[in-house]
Amino acid sequence: MEPRKGSFTILDYIIFLGTLAVSMLIGVYYAFIKKQKTNVDLLVGGRSMPIIPTSLSLLATYMSAILVLGVSGEIYANGTLISEIIVGAMFYIPLGGVLFLPTLYRLRLTSAYEYLGMRYQSEAVRLLATGTFIVQIILYMGVVLYAPSLALNAVTDFPIWASIVAVGGCAAIYTAMGGLKAVVWTDCFQIGMMFAGMLSIIIQGSINVGGLGKAFSIANDHGRIEFLNFQTDPFVRHTSFGLFFGQGVFWLSSYGTHQTTVQRYCSMDSLTKAFWALLCTAPLVSFTMSLAALCGVVIFANFAHCDPITLGFIKRNDQIAPYFVLEYLSPTSGLLGLFIACLYSGALSTVSSGLNSLAAVTWQDFCSRINHFKKMTEIQQGLVTKIIGFLYGALSIGMGFLAGNLGGVLSAALVVNGAVSGPLLGVFVLGIMLPFTNKYGAIIGMLLAHIVTLGIGVGGLLLKVHHASLPYAIDGCDNATLSRVSNFTEILLKHSMQNVTAPLHPTPSEIEWPMKIFTISYLLYPLIGTLITVIVGSLVSLCTGPTRLTEDQEKYTHPAIVYISKKIFPSESTKGNHHTQTQSLPRVELHHYNQNHNHLHQYNGYISPSQNEAYFGPVLRRDGHNHPASKEAYDNMAFQKF
Repeated sequence: MEPRKGSFTILDYIIFLGTLAVSMLIGVYYAFIKKQKTNVDLLVGGRSMPIIPTSLSLLATYMSAILVLGVSGEIYANGTLISEIIVGAMFYIPLGGVLFLPTLYRLRLTSAYEYLGMRYQSEAVRLLATGTFIVQIILYMGVVLYAPSLALNAVTDFPIWASIVAVGGCAAIYTAMGGLKAVVWTDCFQIGMMFAGMLSIIIQGSINVGGLGKAFSIANDHGRIEFLNFQTDPFVRHTSFGLFFGQGVFWLSSYGTHQTTVQRYCSMDSLTKAFWALLCTAPLVSFTMSLAALCGVVIFANFAHCDPITLGFIKRNDQIAPYFVLEYLSPTSGLLGLFIACLYSGALSTVSSGLNSLAAVTWQDFCSRINHFKKMTEIQQGLVTKIIGFLYGALSIGMGFLAGNLGGVLSAALVVNGAVSGPLLGVFVLGIMLPFTNKYGAIIGMLLAHIVTLGIGVGGLLLKVHHASLPYAIDGCDNATLSRVSNFTEILLKHSMQNVTAPLHPTPSEIEWPMKIFTISYLLYPLIGTLITVIVGSLVSLCTGPTRLTEDQEKYTHPAIVYISKKIFPSESTKGNHHTQTQSLPRVELHHYNQNHNHLHQYNGYISPSQNEAYFGPVLRRDGHNHPASKEAYDNMAFQKF
């Protein structure tokens, strides 16, 4: 049975279309008034982004419409245990700053995966990670675009395809035109719209049932309030251990080594500001997740005695939030438009951040290494980056049409992200925290982890395992609601038989080995991928010849690891020691042009071997002699502050 459809009032249209218009205008402002034309402006915001907007952008990047639809639907069907991911966010986001920020920030990266090329002196490692990131973001953006389109279609007659095109096209236009600054400031506006939409649900839903406390009481009476499930069975879909360690590792990957995050804090002008931006993000994430969880609780309280899924008004639990809005918010002009604007804001913020990050890694890791693009002017290079952003926008729209086949939006998003985030985190752990690892360990560890996690994830989706939800009730439906049901007798019979009728798809307990491996909790995918990458990468590195922590490699290693290594091996001399090899060289003052980052640097100190061609251009000594930029010269050149 199809649910009834709502209709937009003039105020609803003003709020909804106004959200899209404001986002577009911010992009136009930074494109034509602030003139974001070069890649330094478009990709890293001139490296001068402020703390609070950056924190809000980091928040909005990972808080899409999936949050509102997926979390509320999950709590409605299975209870509040999912909300324990809030605890992991508070712990793992600051931990990501402690573990990775000191090393990655000081390299002033545009693409996070430049680090891997420098650390392992291997293009294979760098490009493998870059390719993984590109695939992950494109798949994820498809799910993000599909989610609000599904919601809009559930409450209005607006077609899904038109909604996907509208959101994807809008994000592509303002992101390509305005670059990172446009993305950050639209994120700030859009996260405000998300807060407003969720608060409207919480306030109206609480009023309907007699207060927020009453909503919790009703949810508890129906078994929806659940915390601290300490089962250790990895095949149980949700447990406290899975949420903290599994989803926690996803937080660590997202806010420690993910391109969108690294790009944000490398756009700031000091390490201190970057770290504060990350610290501010943790409570913001927890607050936003808490709002989504409260939405789930109050929505369930409103439908606790008259479930619209059982009645056939909606088909999936991730449509419950739009249905609630249709029933209880749409009679008030403007609230339906506010909710749809909330969902679209979440989608726009995530898609725009993804597009900007995709443009950054594509330019930095591919285009900038091709002679044709190197010879372009800065303005021409910026134009190429804008075109890349548009092309990725078109690709993400195409993925949006495929996302409907991935099942529930929350599970699909977590599977897509979890299956690839673990290996990406693992290879950064190898590089930053384990200085003995080499490129062979990084490549083999990452490849094997991808094969395992993607294999399990895709297998789980194909199996379509049935996870039974908590029971629903329809004993409290009023006559007005029942009058909309044409086959209530049939529905009542099915409802009475729901606990004894076999489901269409197998349950986890019915699946035997070896297929049972595909039923492992999707929350554990990031943890599995990280562990495989780190363990296999370490073993392969030890077997193929571990690297030594030379002075040249110290900048690619966590400062604490460098300190500990020197304490443990104080007398061991390292190859490439700058002090022992440069004392006999004359002190000179050098100027060089950094081709990658478009900055003019001045150094007073000694010349010493170790730096790489990719980071320094032609050198002019103060003695007036030009030194040509040859590979041989760069391979034997570095600059050490005096």
